[in-house]
Amino acid sequence: MRDAMRQVREQQGEDAVILSSRRVDGWLEVVAALEDGDAGVSEREQQAAVNAVHAPREAPASASRPSPGSAWPADPELAAMRQELRDLRSLLTRQHSDNEAAQWAARHPLAAECKARLMDRGFSESLARSLAGSILDDSTVEQAWERLRARLSGAIATRHPDILDEGGVLALVGPTGVGKTTTLARIALRQIRRMGADSVTLVTLDTQRIGATRQLQAFAQMAGVSLRVLQSPRELRDMTARAEDGHLILVDTAGQAPSAVGDESLFAGWPDHVRRESWLVVSATTQAAALRRVLDAFRKTEPSALVLTKLDEAEQLGETLSVLLDQHLGLTFVSDGQRIAEDFHRVETGDLTRRALGEERGPARRSSRDERWTDASLAEFSNAGRNAPSPRRTQDAGVLEMIHPVGKGRYATH
Repeated sequence: MRDAMRQVREQQGEDAVILSSRRVDGWLEVVAALEDGDAGVSEREQQAAVNAVHAPREAPASASRPSPGSAWPADPELAAMRQELRDLRSLLTRQHSDNEAAQWAARHPLAAECKARLMDRGFSESLARSLAGSILDDSTVEQAWERLRARLSGAIATRHPDILDEGGVLALVGPTGVGKTTTLARIALRQIRRMGADSVTLVTLDTQRIGATRQLQAFAQMAGVSLRVLQSPRELRDMTARAEDGHLILVDTAGQAPSAVGDESLFAGWPDHVRRESWLVVSATTQAAALRRVLDAFRKTEPSALVLTKLDEAEQLGETLSVLLDQHLGLTFVSDGQRIAEDFHRVETGDLTRRALGEERGPARRSSRDERWTDASLAEFSNAGRNAPSPRRTQDAGVLEMIHPVGKGRYATH
């Protein structure tokens, strides 16, 4: 038997499984099998579902072996047996996991209750258990929830970028329909209030979506800033070479499906002295699996931060946060409504946590008079792509620069 096992290992590797053995006419027959897809075994050996090794009782040293390159045909019954073994292994693993979870819940009932509440809010099981694992058994429900809230708030990565203060090129990238153009207008409006209209230039590379350029035209004329419609990143690079220090160039790009994202960053080949960043805009309404695909695909664009939109439309923020906590990009801004100025905020992890946990939030910040005026004046912005007339130059409007006619872009976001 020892010699037969040695032959099995030599032929099929250390991972071979002995299924049965019996004595046949003075010989020892051993039936062995391999798991499918074993990376350490050759394709020929993977296709041979079974190798039978015969060794005589009287002379184990002269045991017969198959000739090199030979293999027995797969046995359907043995293949079915292997599948049953895999199913049995999966069942045992699942039962062991369930038993372990039940034992953990019995030992830590308060933590188990917190975990269940988190999962009800859409958080993944792994994140819910990790957060609930810090709960002390002698805590009250209020203390436990407060501790959990603090852990979750502290785990959310944020980023406060310097580019808004120092100037440079800031491009917004992301899939279609997440609100990139509206986010661009909101960032521009904040910048205008802080540093004046002459500190911002709007650029769009989105010459494919119907109405996208007209939407930005309406905002640019209303806000008194310049807008340029470019066809390629090369034109953007040439334009930024003439940009002054402290000036912010905001770039709107065409939305793309994750499967269509190019392999090259928008800023590939740019000189090092030009300050530039790209922010990835994602929607809180995106399902977890789809959001993971977006984050993975747009990693090619080398984003430095995230903007999270449509918080008010998301049924469960726990699902979104479960995905965002698994990646390294920090949140910069969030939006939670249709109003251009009032519903766009710097991220506050405490407020975001309360939203995700379904708790009552603090009192809403009252808008100032200029914010109310701005929202009223820009009420037509979101509909500009459909029914707004062509922008006209007024006395207090900025110059609307169109250095290329609107047409199909050659390079949408590359």
